[in-house]
Amino acid sequence: MAEKFLTEYSWPGNIRELKNVIERAIILESEDTILLEHLPQEIVAKTGGSGAGPVAFNLPPEGIDIEDVERELIRQALELSEGNQSKAAKKLSLGIDAFRYRMKKFGFL
Repeated sequence: MAEKFLTEYSWPGNIRELKNVIERAIILESEDTILLEHLPQEIVAKTGGSGAGPVAFNLPPEGIDIEDVERELIRQALELSEGNQSKAAKKLSLGIDAFRYRMKKFGFL
């Protein structure tokens, strides 16, 4: 199944992005076969995978601090992933570097 997603993804980063995804799957996973759950969420989501789709959210009339929302999403992702940063990043469709940047920004690191 992962093969379908790898071939259908547009690879905007070209061969370097593909190489990084394959290397990451090999390094982080212990199985001999790359499975769908080994792929970054952005690849699964952009190729019509089982992503949840857009989130329905109604902005309160008084507005909201977007950084408070982002901080809470980071916290929840870490909680759901039992502190595993890679899994938490996947839950938010973020690369690990972007996720760690946000963790540092909000004082989680």
